[in-house]
Amino acid sequence: MERCPLCRAALNGAETCRRCKAELGSVIRVERAGRALAGAAMRCLALGDEAAAEGLLRRAVTLHGAPEVWVLWRVLGGRQPLPGTTPPPS
Repeated sequence: MERCPLCRAALNGAETCRRCKAELGSVIRVERAGRALAGAAMRCLALGDEAAAEGLLRRAVTLHGAPEVWVLWRVLGGRQPLPGTTPPPS
């Protein structure tokens, strides 16, 4: 996370926003977990296990709908958006 989601101040790796003093540690951990799931999905794709990759991407988007999740979803041929989500504009 590069910017505070509340006031948009640059974080520079801090878990507490210097401007609004928001505690962002839990938000950062959730974001990292989502990115880790996306990484695991990428490994599954590399091994040819598309079903496992799809399951991991579904879990990843519930945590953090990072751009790489949507790219991987499109690689899988996902024409439908992931359930309960709105993809970012292409």
